[in-house]
Amino acid sequence: MEDFYVTIPYGLLLLAGGVAGYVKRGSAASLAVGGGFGAALLLAGALSAWSFGHGGGGAAAILATVIQIVCAVLLTVVMGIRYAKTRKIMPAGIIAAISAMVLIFYVYKISTGGNKVYTPVSVE
Repeated sequence: MEDFYVTIPYGLLLLAGGVAGYVKRGSAASLAVGGGFGAALLLAGALSAWSFGHGGGGAAAILATVIQIVCAVLLTVVMGIRYAKTRKIMPAGIIAAISAMVLIFYVYKISTGGNKVYTPVSVE
């Protein structure tokens, strides 16, 4: 499975969570952080998909990987610390757990060589 199949839904989840935090509690911080991380991950997913469609590799793939890893590490650590302090599952515990799982997936993808090279199937 290619990384953008995880990155794009992960980015949408964070973006939706930021909007939900703003609508429900009026938290501008939730909107800024959720929107910022969500937008960064959507950009990374788009770069990764574009790179995959154009033969893989290159600067776009490297930039996408860096954005994905940095976002997942930051969210895992920051939300994990927040969960440890507050013991509130929502949102800190859930975001920390999801981010940790996504980070494990990214590390797996890097260790297995990243996205595979796209080879179109010809109809003959």
